[in-house]
Amino acid sequence: MKVKSATIEIRPRKVTEIIDLGMLFYRTHLPVIFPVLAVLGVPLIAAAVGLHYLTDKAWISICFFWLTLSIPTGAVVLTASKLVFGNRLTAQEAISLYRGEWFKLFIWRIGQKILVVTLMPIIVGYFLRLRWAFTPMIVLLERLSGHSLGLRRRGLRRRGGASAFGMDILLLLLIVTILLGIMLVLELLFGNILVLWTDDGLFSEAVFNEPLKLGVWMLALLAITPVGTLSWFFLYLDARIRGEGWDLELGLKATASRIPSDEEVA
Repeated sequence: MKVKSATIEIRPRKVTEIIDLGMLFYRTHLPVIFPVLAVLGVPLIAAAVGLHYLTDKAWISICFFWLTLSIPTGAVVLTASKLVFGNRLTAQEAISLYRGEWFKLFIWRIGQKILVVTLMPIIVGYFLRLRWAFTPMIVLLERLSGHSLGLRRRGLRRRGGASAFGMDILLLLLIVTILLGIMLVLELLFGNILVLWTDDGLFSEAVFNEPLKLGVWMLALLAITPVGTLSWFFLYLDARIRGEGWDLELGLKATASRIPSDEEVA
């Protein structure tokens, strides 16, 4: 069912359909999503490479990239939430919309990541339950409370929602496959620049010890991150459709908007 100017069909989906939709949506809206990703993500990679040069420690660079990755991914979620309902949006407009939200969302998200790492035995179960139906960034964007999350999880279970664990596994395999594919293409084009084919194997110390090579891996990962981010966004929509009958709600609103009022009939 298409609702008004929605750019996707509003209906329940299986895990594989959700991931496929994430890839299709990214490809369709690449002229908007990719510049947003590049403007917000490339400076972070440059900073990560700079940290590697200054400290000579790859793990500091990797941790910095992991902690700040939520800045570009948050912008992707916000952009998708506009594009999915047919709102015409340029990359510049998307960044302008995100400008007023990014710091607060980033602080919340980085706090979650730090807590997961430092207090993992205590709170990892909570965050796994949270990820069962939503990602923290999406939760923050819509200001959902714990009670609302609970209702949506229960509604999703009752109506046979997609398995988030299964989607995590598929996404991981897909992203690793795409990442290695990109690197192999670059390796074939530019020789042994990325140190893929060495005596030490794929992830040799030569990659982690050289900031520019590690930066190339980060760039490739940044480029495919929206596949996972958008897939989780569409899982969130699926949760609303299954748990709240959101597709019916939107359909009824669309129908009501087409019915002339008494004044118009008169």
